[in-house]
Formats: sequence, structure tokens, C-alpha cells
Amino acid sequence: MMTKPKYWPTVITSDNYPEFMARCSGRMVRKGQDMAGYFLEKPNPETVIYEVYEAECIGNNCSAITILKPGKVGKEYYMTKGHFHEDDESGETYFCLKGRGIVIMQTRDGRTDEVWLVPGTVACIPPGWAHRTVNVGKEDFVMLAIFPVNAGHDYKSIEKSGFIKRVIEKNGKPQVI
Repeated sequence: MMTKPKYWPTVITSDNYPEFMARCSGRMVRKGQDMAGYFLEKPNPETVIYEVYEAECIGNNCSAITILKPGKVGKEYYMTKGHFHEDDESGETYFCLKGRGIVIMQTRDGRTDEVWLVPGTVACIPPGWAHRTVNVGKEDFVMLAIFPVNAGHDYKSIEKSGFIKRVIEKNGKPQVI
């Protein structure tokens, strides 16, 4: 007799990601009140900036969907808090499913980089790089994240020192400064 496998293959697309979100065990909502100090100006405390849906980890891999809302605080585009990984050997991969955004990255010694994302684009974030996403479009920016089960999230370092680069609107277009 065949036994039922512990895990089943999963397919996540720009069309079916809401089905994946419905199966997620964890949901986190970040509002303006949770983002005070991250933007140059004070956000509206009740405005939803982004949501994260975390699925059960499968083997050594965890996955999550982030939905970053469109909008700005002053001239600064909506963004996630950003984080390093607690495990310095852990990287992360982002798959853009919908919208337009930027992954801003930096190392502890001050190196920076950014990757612009549109649907179908993949960003590979190396170990040791902090990362945050920014929605530069007019619709939800939706991305799938894949990361090791032991990665951990170090938000405190970013909360303390911030990110070197920001994304603002200048002359009607996003600009990394």
C-alpha cells in the first residue's frame, strides 16, 4: 500500500497566488503605525502599507507572499521594513508576480545595490545583504520569497541604522537616492 507523501508539489503563479495565500498559516499586516521612523515623514497610522503571508516550511525551504500597497509617504514610495538574516550564510530569492518594484540591498560595511522587478523577474539576494522592497507602481506589488528555514530575520539592525538608499518620486518618476 502506498503511503501519502508528507509534502505535495506547489505551483504559484501571478494568477493563482491568492489560493496559495489562503493556505498560509501566518499573516502579518504592517500599517503606518508599525512603520514610524522608517520613512522620512510620518505615515498615516491606520494605512496598510504591506501584508506578508507565510506558508508552512517544506523541508529546508520557507516561502511567503508579500503584498506591498501602492502609495507614498510624502515623496517616498511605500516600502517594507527590510532586514538582514540572523544566519549570515542565508540568502533569499524574490519572484515578482505582479506590479513594479525595487529590491534595495546593502551590506553591513556599506555596499549597496538595487534590482528593479516586474512580473517574471527574479532577484537573488546573497547572504549578508539586508534587503527591503519598494512599490514604485500604481497597483499592488506582489512577490514570492523563498528562504532557508534557519535564515531568521534581523529587523533590529535596520531599525537602529536604517537603509543607506531610499526611493522617492522626482519629476513623476521613481529615483533611488
